[in-house]
Amino acid sequence: MTGPALLLEGITKVYPGTVALENVCFEALPGEVHGLIGKNGAGKSTLVGILAGLIEPTEGRITIGGKVFSSLSRARAKKEGVAIVPQEPEIILDLSVAENLFLGDLGSVGSFVDWRKLRKNAESILSMYGLDIGVDLQARDLSLSERQLLLIVKACVVEDARVIVLDESSAPLSAKDVRILRRIVEGLKASGKAIVYISHNIDELLGICDRLTVLRDGRVIAERERSGLDHQSLSELVIGEGFSRSSARSDSLPPVDREEFLRVEGLSRWGIFEDISFSLHRGEILGIAGLRGSGRTEILKALAGIEPADEGTLFLKGQPIRPGTPGFALSRGIAYLPEERDAEGLLRFFSIRDNLVLNSIDRFAKWGFLSLEKCSRLASEIFREVQLKAFSIHQDVDELSGGNRQKVVIGRIMANAPDIYLLDEPTRGVDIGAKQAILSIIGGRIRSRSGVIITSPGLDDLVDICDRILVLRNGVVVREYARNQFDEKKIFLDMQGFGIRNRRGGTECQAV
Repeated sequence: MTGPALLLEGITKVYPGTVALENVCFEALPGEVHGLIGKNGAGKSTLVGILAGLIEPTEGRITIGGKVFSSLSRARAKKEGVAIVPQEPEIILDLSVAENLFLGDLGSVGSFVDWRKLRKNAESILSMYGLDIGVDLQARDLSLSERQLLLIVKACVVEDARVIVLDESSAPLSAKDVRILRRIVEGLKASGKAIVYISHNIDELLGICDRLTVLRDGRVIAERERSGLDHQSLSELVIGEGFSRSSARSDSLPPVDREEFLRVEGLSRWGIFEDISFSLHRGEILGIAGLRGSGRTEILKALAGIEPADEGTLFLKGQPIRPGTPGFALSRGIAYLPEERDAEGLLRFFSIRDNLVLNSIDRFAKWGFLSLEKCSRLASEIFREVQLKAFSIHQDVDELSGGNRQKVVIGRIMANAPDIYLLDEPTRGVDIGAKQAILSIIGGRIRSRSGVIITSPGLDDLVDICDRILVLRNGVVVREYARNQFDEKKIFLDMQGFGIRNRRGGTECQAV
């Protein structure tokens, strides 16, 4: 093949009230690794959805191996040799490693499966890429890194795709497994595959890609050869010039109180995060910035008692505590908003009211009877406070938009009036209007009464509403910024490890 393996021309995707992609052009050549980078909300996920056959573009055309399409279905994308490896491993936990590798072939041969041959083929493929994984192991017994590498090998080798899209595939991987991933990608490149490599990690992109395309606000800002880029120039392309928008932070509120709600000393979880120390005051919003896999979610889960730390001390209003369960943390006024709201935060198929009062239900139960009137009264109050767009509190939560579902989860926490909010990516996956509304709730009512620790995959939200930001890299706090020191470009470079001194006194990365 002499032309591009993949060519996107004039791809536009319009949703009500927003343009997700505008006139995007992109190509991937056989034997090339083409990197794609952009801040959260830049349009990367929409582009991947179009390539996967999950989203239909409003305009534009897609050419794969010389065939032209206005849109793709999932079946057509797979038939034309497009394989997507998502950032969250999609694997069948109750099947073995070998069965997961050859799952598509198992269905076609029914009960007549040559299990010995299947195991042998699986062993050969895993050995080829240096993966020391037993083929008879159940997938549930694999680490997150092993599951991700298994999916990559399946997409690239077993399914024999011609275009492989690695969507933040390195995020859950250890440093050792990232090296294995790089070896796999180099092998695919040598065999003539076209690889689209999506990542926030500038080190990886500069180390493995031949070309890079930068998306910002749904548009292609730049396409550059790897040789013409370094950390500084690529960071500037990603971040862009500062922009102004209405702040979600209510500066009419009183300043941060001197009362210390929470103090964390030497918090560590082996292999995840190390020696985390900070304080949180009433009326303060503390942001934790870091790439996916840096440990930011795990720190919040440790504070919430979901995945307790191995070492460290927590002081709540001066008293030492050790939250070993979510119930204990909640009883002490520490509330957690999960990153995955649909899997961890919502009661599916239940009403808005039922979801809003879930954490407060003990207040309305007496002698074994639940006062539905009191439940409805509280739910109605929270409904108005978070400005839910719904018909009534009795509407099924599944009928709501993503932004309104997120408001329900936040409202449920507010109903319990906690002292400390642990908010893990509260604006993830919501549109710009819902994002601004959610940030206004956090920067206004929630901040006025409590202390807040918030994470975000992007920096816009943190810079908008936080009083301080801790920068986390590889499980270690590498920098702290006060509000008057906020500089999005500097924080972004810190997240990448650019110029950060490691524990041996050297720097993690330098400008090329």
